[in-house]
Amino acid sequence: MRRNLASWDAYDAFLFDIDGTLLTCTDAVHYFAFCHVLESIAGKPLTLEGVTAHGNTDLGILRDALSLAGVREDTWRPMLPQIQETLCGFVRKRESELCTTILPGVRDVLDHLTGREAVLGVATGNLEAIGQMKLKRAGLLAYFRFGGWSNGFEIRAHVFDAAAAQARSLAGAQASVCVVGDTPADIRAARENGLNVIGVATGIYNRDELAAAQPDLCLNSLAELPIPAHSTRNAHALRA
Repeated sequence: MRRNLASWDAYDAFLFDIDGTLLTCTDAVHYFAFCHVLESIAGKPLTLEGVTAHGNTDLGILRDALSLAGVREDTWRPMLPQIQETLCGFVRKRESELCTTILPGVRDVLDHLTGREAVLGVATGNLEAIGQMKLKRAGLLAYFRFGGWSNGFEIRAHVFDAAAAQARSLAGAQASVCVVGDTPADIRAARENGLNVIGVATGIYNRDELAAAQPDLCLNSLAELPIPAHSTRNAHALRA
């Protein structure tokens, strides 16, 4: 169902992607974590060249990179729990190096939805520990009651399915759920799960590219969403 811009906030629950939607990371810690893990598996230096990272999951990125390098799945899949921990551990040791920037309109939107008592969660390709570190560094973690992470999931639609189930366990079985994401993959994953979706062109895809995937709303940034002035004033007063 297409949503009028004025009623964008009428959903019971929202699932936010992280990278390119809520924030950007100007460091390369996550990237080098992949390179470290890939080399430990393949026994030679590997990069993410040729791998689609945006809109993918951490496990999907690892799978695709190893496939491109010709590494057989049966040599690494049995070690997947250890691989996930190694990836997270690399970032954890360098957490202080994470350089996050909150994207336009994000904090006002989260404050407004929190004031409306909407259920807020994340639905992301990040592994849980990595996603939480990014949100913590940006000062956004406290907004979210739960997370749909890629631990155990290679396919984004499966992450969204799990996140939507968590949202409805909190907001009610018939709750309306809306995804907010910055890639066509977010829009497709939302549609596969029967979810509404707002596309926001603050990642690598422009508005026209997102609009082609037919989200319910398509924005240049979350700053375009109308928020009542009293909502913003109340949020600023609480943070003061």
